[in-house]
Amino acid sequence: MESLKSDVKGETVTKNIKGASDFLPDVQIVRNRLTDVLRRNFEKFGFLPLETAMLNYYDLLSYKYSPDAEILREIYKLKDQGDRDLGLRFDLTVPFCKVIAMNRNLRLPFKRYEIGKVFRNGPVKFGRAREFYQCDVDCVGVSGAHIEAELILLCTKIMLSIGITPVIKIGNRKILADIINNPNIEAIIAILDNAEKAGQSETYKSLEKYGAQKLLDLKIEPNAELKELFALLDKMGIAKYCEFSPLLTRGLNIYTGTVWEVYDKAGRINSAIGGGGRYDNIIGNFIGNGQKYPAVGMSFGLEPISAILAGQQSAEYSNRLMIIPFTGAETAAQMFAETLRADGSQVLVNLSGKNVGKCFEYANAEKIPFAAVMGENEISTGQISIKKMSTGEQKTFKIAEIKKIMEFIKNGN
Repeated sequence: MESLKSDVKGETVTKNIKGASDFLPDVQIVRNRLTDVLRRNFEKFGFLPLETAMLNYYDLLSYKYSPDAEILREIYKLKDQGDRDLGLRFDLTVPFCKVIAMNRNLRLPFKRYEIGKVFRNGPVKFGRAREFYQCDVDCVGVSGAHIEAELILLCTKIMLSIGITPVIKIGNRKILADIINNPNIEAIIAILDNAEKAGQSETYKSLEKYGAQKLLDLKIEPNAELKELFALLDKMGIAKYCEFSPLLTRGLNIYTGTVWEVYDKAGRINSAIGGGGRYDNIIGNFIGNGQKYPAVGMSFGLEPISAILAGQQSAEYSNRLMIIPFTGAETAAQMFAETLRADGSQVLVNLSGKNVGKCFEYANAEKIPFAAVMGENEISTGQISIKKMSTGEQKTFKIAEIKKIMEFIKNGN
């Protein structure tokens, strides 16, 4: 077989590009556990599942952005065989808006969630990748603070359930839009949005280029929309997790009103682990029929949240029992395993042909808590011994005693 070619630096190509990862089972189990929690909570709040295309026309992805917008530099751009300009989605919001525009018969309000991969050719750091999952919830067709409060409540419940105390910073783009009287308003908003990361001195220098440095000295108060929202959050008992952030506008200019970002209070990751806001114009602009499509949504960052959970959660493999068949007993072992699976157990039949000792070593290494051997004796007597790997304890059952076996491999007694 011809060997793999090398890249431009002479290194083998059998490696991941920077910012893309493979997740082995011990890591993926924690990630699956998190997406299961997200999915269950999304559905409890009435959000329906949706899947959008990863590949889109580049013009769709770049819609509404100025040519020098940072997000355009991060889009993975490619051409198809028809020489059409395409791109990989960089978030789930723009493709979602496309779906609404293409399916105008959808009943509003429409609440959806999506968990899927997105791609950004941007800087890589801890908790931020180039190929990563976003977990989004969005609602189209509802104006006002109540739906925004619901999303923040959903976020708070999820974070607390997975052991993260959230700090939810909330702002409103209209506040700065009302204050800033400058033709370079979007550039100024972007600088202010990055002020916390850049620091006072660097932010001052950047604003000075536009003659807007005095903005840093202003005492900015919440507007009417935020006052209503904070009153609702207080009634819900979650205002203690939220704080007013006057300079927060989020970088993407699709946002039209209230925005928020979520941080880990313990500071295990410095960047946001989620965020969202109101974007009332983009769907109507896509359709161009003069109708209003008020929309609000938020995204949970699977990568940064998983990075936090990796340090506090251990993976528990789903397989509870491994059956080791002797030669000639493979089919009988598989049928016995299938009987247990039908009642809800996770059972692995080890078909490697290795001796029992090696198979027990495998069970311990893979954290499989129970093991059993099946051969001619077990088949002829109709009895099988189940071994608890952590103690070496063995208990013998009739093969037909499925419920008793299930109870033993579930609880160990």
